[in-house]
Amino acid sequence: MIQPSRRARVAVAGASGFIGTALCPRLAERFEVVALTRSPARTKEPDGLVHWRQCDLFCARALSSALTDIDYAIYLVHSLAPSSRLTQARPRDMDLVLADHFARAAASNGLKQIVFVSGVMPEGFRVSPLLWSRREVEMVLASRGTPVTALRASLVLGPGGTGPGLLLDLVRRLPVLLLPPAAGSATRPIALRDLVRAILHCLGQPERFRGAFDIGGAEALSYEAMLRETAAVLGLRRRVIKVPVFPVGLASLTARLVSGAPAAMVGAIVESLPQDTRMRDNPVQQAIAPGALGFRAALEASIDPISKRLLPSPRARLQEQDRKRMREQSLVRSIQRAILPPGQDAAWLAGNYFRWLDRCCWPLVQSQVADNGDVEVWSRLPRLKMLALRRMAHESTPERQVYEIAGGLLARQGDGRARFEFQTLLDGRYTMTAIHDYAPALPWYLYTISQAPAHRLVMRRYQSRLARLAR
Repeated sequence: MIQPSRRARVAVAGASGFIGTALCPRLAERFEVVALTRSPARTKEPDGLVHWRQCDLFCARALSSALTDIDYAIYLVHSLAPSSRLTQARPRDMDLVLADHFARAAASNGLKQIVFVSGVMPEGFRVSPLLWSRREVEMVLASRGTPVTALRASLVLGPGGTGPGLLLDLVRRLPVLLLPPAAGSATRPIALRDLVRAILHCLGQPERFRGAFDIGGAEALSYEAMLRETAAVLGLRRRVIKVPVFPVGLASLTARLVSGAPAAMVGAIVESLPQDTRMRDNPVQQAIAPGALGFRAALEASIDPISKRLLPSPRARLQEQDRKRMREQSLVRSIQRAILPPGQDAAWLAGNYFRWLDRCCWPLVQSQVADNGDVEVWSRLPRLKMLALRRMAHESTPERQVYEIAGGLLARQGDGRARFEFQTLLDGRYTMTAIHDYAPALPWYLYTISQAPAHRLVMRRYQSRLARLAR
């Protein structure tokens, strides 16, 4: 008897997000779908079409296990949403760490393709931090040899999207809209359903669709035109005024106050207003162009026809459960980007840091490094063991050094996930120092005004030291 062949298995990282919730049911029509999410609340809900697997992408070991027996992957991750009760890191630095972990895990498991939703790059040299972060992630995902398909999209219109939600809030709540000069530049917004079509078109064909492809909807229009179209859809009359000077910071603050969305998310969107963006024709765009929705049709499909409000994302009801869990766990994440002196690696970086720490914090703190690489940090007067770090030799390489935060007066006993990591990316082009899942022993309010700012200050001083050594 001939056994039926197994359907290809696809892992979706960021499956509980805006794009992932729309994509997974369509994927399940053709593939076995393994949806990766860090949300325990999401994994507890049964789903007949999709297998949900809880996985923290900041943990390289867990991610490598999660990608076992996977053929293809879709990477929809960004770091604008909180992942810990306290985060001392810029979103773009967290994105680099996550992308490198994913690239390593994909390579070690022999994945055939990674499809990544990126952002359309402007033609000039002025690139917003959000768009440059997307470009960095493209490079890191491709750095370990797995073929990468980067679909570069502009504003994505669909239920629960932050971008369309921001447009609706601005038009609904502001009778006069002041716009910066960049709001006159044109872009090609895309409906969520058309983005899903593009992903499905490329998935499973790494030889044909390796590299970056610009994709967009049926028409090119400016953010000014989008605001006018949004007002028409809502049945509102709004006055739009373009001003010669409108600082990005002021625009971000206004949008944040009006929308109530997270500061990092709103700021990133405002900063990425299109500037000299021109979509380059390509086979993916040619495939989705027939039947692609224009802006107005895509917006109307994203809102409730009666209330004229954006349809909620299915993940919204789970977000409060996740926020409650983060408050209860009271964990800390801290990531900093540094410059690595030429010819050095992560092993050198870790050793140099702990030796420097002894001098940096003299006469308050003393660090001791054992022959096996384990580290202890002591206070001098009185002499107390503050932290004990155990070097995890089986997970450490010249490019990545991992230390478990195993004890000490400053560390609350947890489940063994707390760790201090040093890693290099893109042959040393980027260097990251990171603390993950650290559970402080101090009461939370005391930790946030004492140990947390002290750690931030120490890491900034070490960044400056590395910059001097790299000259």
